Amino acid sequence: MSFRHFEFLVRWVLFYNAELVWLSWMLPRQPSPEAALDPEADRRRRVAHEHLAETTKGCDTVCAECGRCCLEPVSRFTQFDRLVRMRTQSPAPEYNQRIYSLIWMLYNALRHCFQRLLPHHRNHRPLPCRYLSDQGCSLPRVERPMICVSWFCLTAALAIEEGMLAETEKHLRTIEKLHRDVVRSSIPFFRRRKGPVRK
Repeated sequence: MSFRHFEFLVRWVLFYNAELVWLSWMLPRQPSPEAALDPEADRRRRVAHEHLAETTKGCDTVCAECGRCCLEPVSRFTQFDRLVRMRTQSPAPEYNQRIYSLIWMLYNALRHCFQRLLPHHRNHRPLPCRYLSDQGCSLPRVERPMICVSWFCLTAALAIEEGMLAETEKHLRTIEKLHRDVVRSSIPFFRRRKGPVRK
């Protein structure tokens, strides 16, 4: 592991994911439709998704061989996706209210423990994401949830070419900023004090 990969892991596997959970808890459970971002925000999201498809090509084989992230029957679209895409011609088709719901995480961990203990459940495979096909994700890259494009496990992060890490981080910061913008636009205090979210 190079030092650049180590820096990437710290920033995007540890801190970014912790930040997403924190921002998710700050987000109102039912944000007002007025909190939806300007369509320009979704254009920036789409550009970031397209560029990440190029800079993270090394992850494709890793994800195809594992696929674990796609084998949970939960929606990867969140309120963040909903509010970034609401005012566009391509709104999020569905969404969860929380990223990594604590209740769901505890339930899922206990369920997997019981499945490992019971002989007839040891080979059980959970229901996959509804968009998972034999060829991988059936959604075009620009239509995928932000978390599916910006989240990396340890193995996937190490599969990114070292020369592509800086460019990858540049586009990840666009997605990170969109998550923050959604929270700012959703909390009345920030809307009163700071005005509309800047592009």
